[in-house]
Amino acid sequence: MEEVKNKRPIHTRESWDKLYVRLREEQLIPEQRDATKNKPVGNLLKIAAVVLILLGIAAGVYMNVSRKPAVTMVRLNTVNEANTLIKTLTDGSVIYLAQNSLFSFPEEFKSASRNVELKGEAFFDIMPNSDKPFIIETDEALIQVLGTAFNVKTKNVDGFELFVDRGKVKVTLKKNPVHSEMVIAGEKISTVNNSLVKSKYTANEATAWYKQRMHFKDEKLQNIITVLNRNFNTNFVLADNEIGKHKLTVTFQSETAGTMTELICVALNLKSQTINGSVVLSEIKKGAKQN
Repeated sequence: MEEVKNKRPIHTRESWDKLYVRLREEQLIPEQRDATKNKPVGNLLKIAAVVLILLGIAAGVYMNVSRKPAVTMVRLNTVNEANTLIKTLTDGSVIYLAQNSLFSFPEEFKSASRNVELKGEAFFDIMPNSDKPFIIETDEALIQVLGTAFNVKTKNVDGFELFVDRGKVKVTLKKNPVHSEMVIAGEKISTVNNSLVKSKYTANEATAWYKQRMHFKDEKLQNIITVLNRNFNTNFVLADNEIGKHKLTVTFQSETAGTMTELICVALNLKSQTINGSVVLSEIKKGAKQN
């Protein structure tokens, strides 16, 4: 019994720990991954993912903010037209487009300037707007106006000509922007050897064409009578604003005021009467006959 009492107690936990350490030192136990060692890597991956998401969102917001809104352009082509095509723009400006010409303009002028493009020949009657200049781009030059009337004739390789009927126009060569000239009423400017040359001209000789064979295509009646009253000795008046919204396709060629009135009334089922020198156009009431 005494022998048993003198024996040292066996500590199982301590013995196992020593054995484990020895086996590990001798590489007899396969290496195990320590979960704590992977935590920094996992955290870094999570942070990187969040950063990428934020960068993607920021890039998307930047693109949406910086991207300019798409501008819908309208093109008028008179290659197959024998007439002068007349178009009133949303700002009230009137464009007389000659044969074999191409004119491009936005449906609405939403930017700080009214930008259009021309290939061929056109007469411009621009509505004044000091806050939003009207800019015409041709192959050769940029033409800037605030409110005036002038004729532009591009000649492809040979350059272009501009005749100012009233007001003032600024012309700048695209290939050589230092060449810029102001052109006033009664002056003509042309490109010669990549430079601008001014001279005098007679308005009737240069711009008489735009009043001949005037063609309106699906145009509002209000716009049509505004053009007619501006260019001819007529004084058309609408009985109410609703009539002016009617659209009409019609061509006037050296017509008298009476013939113009008849064409409009027949096409839109209207009646006319002369009151104090003005030709008043009004609707024909149902059941009533035109005088």
